[in-house]
Amino acid sequence: MKTMKLLTVLGSALVGTVLLISSCQKQNILEDSIPAGKSQFKLFLTDDPSLVFDSIFIDIRMIEVKVETSAGNEFWDTLSIRAGIYNILKFRNGVDTLFVHDYIPSGEIKKLRMTLGNNNSVVRNGASFPLIIRDQNRQVIISVDDIDRIRANSFQLWIDFDGHGSIIRLNNNQYELKPRIHSFNNNNSGRLKGEIKPSAALPASVMVIAGADTLLAIPESNGEFKIRGIRTNTVKVIIKPTAPYKDSIINNVSISSGSDRDLGDIRLHQ
Repeated sequence: MKTMKLLTVLGSALVGTVLLISSCQKQNILEDSIPAGKSQFKLFLTDDPSLVFDSIFIDIRMIEVKVETSAGNEFWDTLSIRAGIYNILKFRNGVDTLFVHDYIPSGEIKKLRMTLGNNNSVVRNGASFPLIIRDQNRQVIISVDDIDRIRANSFQLWIDFDGHGSIIRLNNNQYELKPRIHSFNNNNSGRLKGEIKPSAALPASVMVIAGADTLLAIPESNGEFKIRGIRTNTVKVIIKPTAPYKDSIINNVSISSGSDRDLGDIRLHQ
């Protein structure tokens, strides 16, 4: 029974991925063809990894943007997306996906609103479990502090769906989805990258303590990792490798908004 459910979820996720690629191709808007009274808006989706789940499938039905016009009027505009089920754990280690490439009415972007469907699930140790979602959690309001202005009428923004932090374990076989999503951009956040050495220390996890936030990365098979959306000037980096290699802590790592901080090779020891 678990195998059948897993195949169904994976099939749905594959359809969602194909639709996402198709959506991005169909919405390949030319920079010089923005209509009067409109702005170009690009929305990227990313996620932190999970130390517990193999996959996290989220059923995204709709995304809307709240715009305030120059006249002071506010309204919600529905963005053009391909609704579907997406494995958000695919979007990690600095990988992001262009989720929306659309026109919106010109004005100030105030908020985003994501509407979720019922077909949410997780895969843990090869077994699939449905995610319970309550009515009050189906619509998620995402605050927008600032966005990247590419030019006068062209903007881009990233949203980080904290898949692992959004899941509450009710008992051994039941999980609830309470979405935690925040936005960031290249102007108000920095990025940290590096490479864990030697390969025998992998798999490993890299945690960044940034004020009240804890950001996580799981390095790739070559040891490379990248963490985005860091919004403090100084962070602590905690690396937990595979035994017998010892944990490593790097204190007072400086971060600058709008740029990468490269730690280079981080060599761990037994």
